[in-house]
Amino acid sequence: MSQVGLTSRLPAVRGRYIPKAAMSGLTWFRAGGPADVLFMPADTDDLAEFLAQCPDDVPVMAVGVGSNLLVRDGGIEGVVVRLAGKSFAGITVNSTQLTAGAAVLDVAVAKAALDAGLTGLEFMRGIPGSVGGGLRMNAGAYGREFKDVLVSAAALDRKGRRYVLSNADMSFTYRQSSAPTDLIFVEAVFEGSPGDKEQIEARMTEITNARAQTQPIKSRTGGSTFKN
Repeated sequence: MSQVGLTSRLPAVRGRYIPKAAMSGLTWFRAGGPADVLFMPADTDDLAEFLAQCPDDVPVMAVGVGSNLLVRDGGIEGVVVRLAGKSFAGITVNSTQLTAGAAVLDVAVAKAALDAGLTGLEFMRGIPGSVGGGLRMNAGAYGREFKDVLVSAAALDRKGRRYVLSNADMSFTYRQSSAPTDLIFVEAVFEGSPGDKEQIEARMTEITNARAQTQPIKSRTGGSTFKN
């Protein structure tokens, strides 16, 4: 697909279009060909307008921080949506609930929960990814996963329509969600419990040390790798 021709067919946005964007710079494996067009929306409204007006025949794919993504040398056809910037990176705490944008790193969620004295989210300290990707794959580590703490997730479909999905709506199973594949997650609400900060921090330190002893944490890897 011609990047120049494709860009001319896309709607006006407040965010950024980057034709022939190198995906190798956006994934942990530092490999893979370019995306026809990379779109970084300014905010959720900008993303909704783009999705509503983007031609139906243009493939649209959302990516997170690329910690669990291997891109082929031929690249990705169509538009790759990457949520970045302040609009998708906010964290707020209300009582025992923590709301995080899809671009927030899982480790940042764990740290925010610690600062708020909320237990139950310590396991996210061991996940090298973002909230949006974690929702899609029911990310987990050290005995817990997203399904154990998620209250709801906000998302947009391919037409730009907005949805709020409950935990049950996500239909979580091991390392996956059965939510429609065209949904782009923009925010999540997690539930914690009041806890002792020293104990929460101790658990996070335990997780950090366990990872350091069993994984090459100073290298960019995709986590578990299996060979048949």
